[in-house]
Amino acid sequence: MSKILDKLKVVELTTFVAAPTTGRMLADWGADVVKVEPLEGDFFRGYGKGLNVPADTGENPLFDMYNSGKKSLALNLKTEEGMAVLHDLLKDADVFITNNRTKALKKMGIDYDSLKQKHPRLIYATITGFGDKGPLADAPGFDTVAFWGSSGALVDLSIETGNSYPLNTPAAVGDVASGTNLFGAIMAALYARELNGKGDKVTVSLYGSAVWSMSFMNVIAQEKYGYKYPKKRYEVNPTAAPYRTKDNEWIMLTILDHDRYFPSLCEIIGRPELSRDPKFIDKIALLNMDNRKELMQILEDAFNKKDAHEWHLLLTQKDIVHDILKHFKDISTSEQAMANNYMSEFAFPNGQKAMLAKPSLQSDNLGEIENFRGPYLGEQSISVLDRLSYSKAKIEELLSKGIIKQ
Repeated sequence: MSKILDKLKVVELTTFVAAPTTGRMLADWGADVVKVEPLEGDFFRGYGKGLNVPADTGENPLFDMYNSGKKSLALNLKTEEGMAVLHDLLKDADVFITNNRTKALKKMGIDYDSLKQKHPRLIYATITGFGDKGPLADAPGFDTVAFWGSSGALVDLSIETGNSYPLNTPAAVGDVASGTNLFGAIMAALYARELNGKGDKVTVSLYGSAVWSMSFMNVIAQEKYGYKYPKKRYEVNPTAAPYRTKDNEWIMLTILDHDRYFPSLCEIIGRPELSRDPKFIDKIALLNMDNRKELMQILEDAFNKKDAHEWHLLLTQKDIVHDILKHFKDISTSEQAMANNYMSEFAFPNGQKAMLAKPSLQSDNLGEIENFRGPYLGEQSISVLDRLSYSKAKIEELLSKGIIKQ
């Protein structure tokens, strides 16, 4: 069965995670994605070594996860001949993806304004740190800074104590969010091209993804509304907070419809009278900080008397939204993740196996998404040039000059 995007040709000039995520998703849906890399390769190929994760041709889970199903062309773009190869690729391309900064793209002559006349049907897709305009338009930005650091999350979502410090930065979350956003923008641009025949420039930034992802918080924190961050433990809504259980696990409780579910919660903790107490009777009463603290202390004491699994059964019976807080390592054995094909076992060339995540966008016509090994550096250099009708002699010349690498 042919895949939805099986006639789409994509050229990807990307590094690290954000923009490669977009290319991986396009490849999942059937696109022919050529990853153009410098002769030394994408720096991210070796990134796992700093985390005690294999990062070589035998086993490279982090690189494979974001580069599944692509072809690799190792190309020296510091030469005129290398740039000529890239332009030949772009003549035949539907989509060009890059996370290079605008200044560098202009220097190479492959910024949008330089290409749109030559390739009027090309969808030009970029991921930047902070957006195309403003004082930070050409600033460098990884997701630790442009997504997490600039969003407010690291400082304001920490728990305020005597020795508080910002949360440790979760890795690549903003990258994956931004890459997924760009996938959607490309799909919309391709649809528009079907209607009007014109290409387009679509762009996403890590900072923009952060502003949108944190939009709930950045609205209520405005001075006119006055919601203050960070919060101390007893300042948060006690019916939407985590509680430690007898076996030292945590239950995340989330009751948003107070009138409907709070009486059930009071019943299962053996305190039905609390649902009629004026201090806790509705969400307005719980805006009072003293009331919040009192109810949270009651719930802390109650949850500490049973194991997490016991609480899970009781809360499930009452249809109260909750979960036992998971560790990252728990996801690789999650029945729910595997049942929905969000993760699956992957066998590396060296025979080792690991559970790898997949993009969660799905389609009945597409079928089940698979994880494939990311390409070795320059693995398809010759076949890509052969597809462009380069002669065998020309390919040999480019290899001997160090313009391409196989």
